[in-house]
Amino acid sequence: MGFDGLGISTSGLLAAQAGLQVTSNNIANANTAGYTRRAINFTEGISGSSTFSTSQTKARLLSGVQVASIDRVRNGFLDNQVRQQSSTFNFDNMVAEISVAMNDILGEPSDSGLAAKLNKFFQAASDFAANPELATAKTVFINAGDSLAKAFNQVDKSFDTFKDNISGHPNGMIPSAVDELNNKLEELLAVHQQALTNNNIGHRAEDLNDRRDLLLDEISAIMDLKIERRGNGELSRLTVDINAAESRAIGTVGFLNSDSSIAAITPGNNTLDLSINNGNGTLVGPFTVNFDPSSSPREVVDKINNTFKAAGGEGEIASLDGTGRLNIATNLVANSLNNVTSEVNIIGGSGAMLATLGLVAGVTNGSDATTEVLLDSKGLYFKLNVEEGAFDIGSNPNRLQLKTNDVLETLVGTADRGFGGELGGLMHSANEVVPNFQNTLSDFAMSIMDSVNKILQLGTTTAGNQGAPLFIGTDAGNFAIDRTIASNPGLMAQGKTGAVSDGSIMAQIADLFFSANNIVSDFSINEEVYIDSPGVGPVIPVSSVIALIPGQTITINADGIIDDNGSAVNAGQNGFGTGSLVQIQYRDANGALIGGPINFPASAGAPESRVSYTGVVPAGAATVEFVMNTGFNDANLTNNAGHFSVQVSQGSDASTATSFNNKIADIVGDFGTQGSLAISNAENSGSLLQSLDDRRQSIMGVSVEEEASMLIQMQNAFAANARVVSVWDEIYQTLINM
Repeated sequence: MGFDGLGISTSGLLAAQAGLQVTSNNIANANTAGYTRRAINFTEGISGSSTFSTSQTKARLLSGVQVASIDRVRNGFLDNQVRQQSSTFNFDNMVAEISVAMNDILGEPSDSGLAAKLNKFFQAASDFAANPELATAKTVFINAGDSLAKAFNQVDKSFDTFKDNISGHPNGMIPSAVDELNNKLEELLAVHQQALTNNNIGHRAEDLNDRRDLLLDEISAIMDLKIERRGNGELSRLTVDINAAESRAIGTVGFLNSDSSIAAITPGNNTLDLSINNGNGTLVGPFTVNFDPSSSPREVVDKINNTFKAAGGEGEIASLDGTGRLNIATNLVANSLNNVTSEVNIIGGSGAMLATLGLVAGVTNGSDATTEVLLDSKGLYFKLNVEEGAFDIGSNPNRLQLKTNDVLETLVGTADRGFGGELGGLMHSANEVVPNFQNTLSDFAMSIMDSVNKILQLGTTTAGNQGAPLFIGTDAGNFAIDRTIASNPGLMAQGKTGAVSDGSIMAQIADLFFSANNIVSDFSINEEVYIDSPGVGPVIPVSSVIALIPGQTITINADGIIDDNGSAVNAGQNGFGTGSLVQIQYRDANGALIGGPINFPASAGAPESRVSYTGVVPAGAATVEFVMNTGFNDANLTNNAGHFSVQVSQGSDASTATSFNNKIADIVGDFGTQGSLAISNAENSGSLLQSLDDRRQSIMGVSVEEEASMLIQMQNAFAANARVVSVWDEIYQTLINM
């Protein structure tokens, strides 16, 4: 026992030295990313040979202090919370950044933006209506239309460039994020295996464990993979939910030109019957899509999506993929889940419609997600891959795929669209946010084109011919004025009569922007029709065809008054014959009449401009049209013709229509609201992430002040034990010298 005192003090020296090393290491790595504070734990040392006994007891003498363990100070529960919230924040932040960039592309408010160009165009129409005899007024109007179209072109081109930056291969943000994720998974595997090896053979692996946790943090920021742990809290494996199949029907016919006429779509071969189940409890259909004869692939996609919405669906189901094939899928249906319940049911179609579109009748279901082991201690089994979507027609989304991590790269399935992280935000933005912005812009451009062209075609040129349309195009990208009009302005009508002094057509166009009357709506179809006297001429346009959804509630408004020798007569007037002046007629897909003509409600007293009809679309009805009542027997009226603006709203959720002036304000406001909401979501999720990370850092982070205090303690402990060793040395020297 004589040397126990020296052994005790020596153990104290060694323990203090270990404490100094741990504390110094903490201070040195205070600002190292991913570093976890080390805590040294001491225990009382026991000498197995130093014992004493009495008749009552037998005990071991304590022999100093020893290091029990050096631990990384972490909280697994907080780690999980931080990583989950990091995934949410990076999703929200990416969507916010892209939404703000979309608003920047729109460039509103601005003196040279879309709203300003739109105002100048309709102001030019108003000026032209006031001075129809001035050739310069017509030139200004045409030039203003050209400037407006080019403004739409420029914004649409900017959207295209932005989409390519997000999803274009190989350098887009999505492919880059997928490559980064795959690289980090490879690195994680190497670090994980090395850490396990060191732990198994008893070697220190704190730095490897720090690197492993930092990689898990970085991976969670990119995508929220599932992290499974062992009983001791160490990483066990990463998993991901994968759908082996999705509810998507793909046609076999590749349409090389999306705007070319599909000649095979004819009366009798122009309907498609569908039903859609979003996998989350909502079934839409069965519903019938009625196509116009010789529709283009673009028009087919638009008609399917619009009919789906009219039937109560939210989102989009139809698109053309990169090879021009028609896709019908549930991926972008509101609140959709890809599971065994999700369903695309192609019920059938008239004539050879299915063959024309390359579709096959039948049901295509998705599959329930299965959990696949992405990585464990034995290896990285899969890698992620992005299938680039095509957005030329409809929204054919990018898809995140799982492929085997070998030379074969066998496709295993598709990740559900509900994942988070930066990659989830990019995919959501590329698949939904940006296309919605761009589609809204194109829909608006096309509504301007349709409304202006229809009014122009209701007029008569000074040469006595029907007025020609001003605009051409199929979306905001190719929206343009017809160069034939630019080179020969005389083809464009300025009034209804053809007189040089008649600016009535231009006045109607100006009303599209300045009038308080309802003109354009998201859920309504608007037609400008010219109805001639019975037996004199056809409806102009020849067919005011508006596609319908059978069985739905329909509301039809007709605005317009005819001057009958000084008597004002509107569409609902019935004082000169049997039924209303203008009548409603339904036809089936083959053009055959369904039932008899339907009258607008009778006008009482002096006629109002607007008359309205509400009813239910009869079974089998594909279109509705409007005709002059052949039963009218007023002699004077037979020499007149009627110009009417007709608005058809289907379903109970049809929104209130508005003018183009209010519409552009609504679009700019909606874009701004979406951006503000995205920013708010990012700020909220960022604040929560910061709060959670602060809590985690309070445990695992290094406080320099606390470590400095510990350093002083360890220095003093070392000095004290060194002094004790010195004293024992003096004692032993004295004893030896004696």
